[in-house]
Amino acid sequence: MLARWMSFGKHLSKLHSAMNGLLLRNTLWMLLGDGIRLLLQMVYFVIIARTLGASGYGLFIGVVTLVAILTPFSSLGRGELLIMNVSRDKELFREYFGNALFMTAVSGIALTVFAIILGRFLLPESISTSIIVWVAVSDLIMYRVLEICGQSYQAFERLKRTAQLNMLMGVVRLAGALALLFVAAQHSVEEWAILYFLTTGVMAVAALALVIHELGGPQLHLQKVVKEWRSGAYFSISQSSLVVYSDIGKTILVKYASAQHAGIYAAASRIVDVTLAPIYSLMSAAFSRFFQEGKYGITASVRYANKLLLISLAYSAIAWLGLYLIAPVLPWILGEDYRFAVEAVQWMALIPLLKSLHFFAADALTGAGFQGWRSAIQVFVAALVAVLHILIVPLFLWKGAIVVSIIGDILLCCGYWGIIGYLQRRERIVGVTGQLTN
Repeated sequence: MLARWMSFGKHLSKLHSAMNGLLLRNTLWMLLGDGIRLLLQMVYFVIIARTLGASGYGLFIGVVTLVAILTPFSSLGRGELLIMNVSRDKELFREYFGNALFMTAVSGIALTVFAIILGRFLLPESISTSIIVWVAVSDLIMYRVLEICGQSYQAFERLKRTAQLNMLMGVVRLAGALALLFVAAQHSVEEWAILYFLTTGVMAVAALALVIHELGGPQLHLQKVVKEWRSGAYFSISQSSLVVYSDIGKTILVKYASAQHAGIYAAASRIVDVTLAPIYSLMSAAFSRFFQEGKYGITASVRYANKLLLISLAYSAIAWLGLYLIAPVLPWILGEDYRFAVEAVQWMALIPLLKSLHFFAADALTGAGFQGWRSAIQVFVAALVAVLHILIVPLFLWKGAIVVSIIGDILLCCGYWGIIGYLQRRERIVGVTGQLTN
């Protein structure tokens, strides 16, 4: 009995140290910012879902998901490189900020053209090219600029500003949804795509002006752009793979099933994303700290991850119960088009728990300098999940998409923790060998 109480005391001590000081303040700020943004997102999500209907919403999400697969390549991981380097040396900010904006502009334009070509092959003919253009420019250029601005404050561990930008994004998007509801003439997918672009553009310009005023203007350093292309590519591949295994089911549903099934699956995914907000907030607050801990090796990085994992798993258990109980009210909120979303949300209630298990393991690898391993695991899982979606979704529709998504999360858990165990053993062997040599 005494041993159990001592073990419980150790866990409480870990919890207290993990949520101490600056990390606690940053987590609370991100939770507030993400919470308000997600609340606003839920309001405009209900407006858009009801206004466009399940079919219209499904078509729009099909385009968004296709573009999302390309989005990480629009900056080639420059935002993550900014956090990694500036969190260790604040004097490097202006050049990494400039390089990030430069890569976003150049690759964003090229990827917009590629998205249009890809969309003509993978999306239904009912989706016009102009819709793809509006969404692509919004997400591949404008939203990436906004993210880089948020990452700039994250590198300085000033997440109050990052949280405020997130809140403002929610306000502006809600204004766009209200414009669609009360001002737009036809309530069409194309009208929402235009408003989607305009709201993102307004926020990107405002955020850019704020960063330049408070942190400094951008400086271009082309030699580092070329020198660090491989490190940036690892981050881009990692993020794109994450989108593939998480969201490609929506595009497959639009192509091989129906827009209505895609809308049901997308609505259920949105509800689950809301419950993940506290975990995302904790991850954002802790991300730069992983690089500081990771300087001392994978064991130090994992030790820090384990402290955060304890908090995340406790919350995920509560989220699972909440999702299961709240699901039956969804048709009343979203409309009868979404009656099957009840079952979909209950199926997906396990996902926050699985994501908790692999989110912090992934950041532990990145912080310790093993982004290549992380990217390799994610690419493998993404490729396997994409194949499974193509094989299973046409037969089992949204249920098949959910099952494949859960399989992807389980594979990531196994892959990350498996490679962490290998790297820790190797680190211990190297340490013992070094001691014997000395």
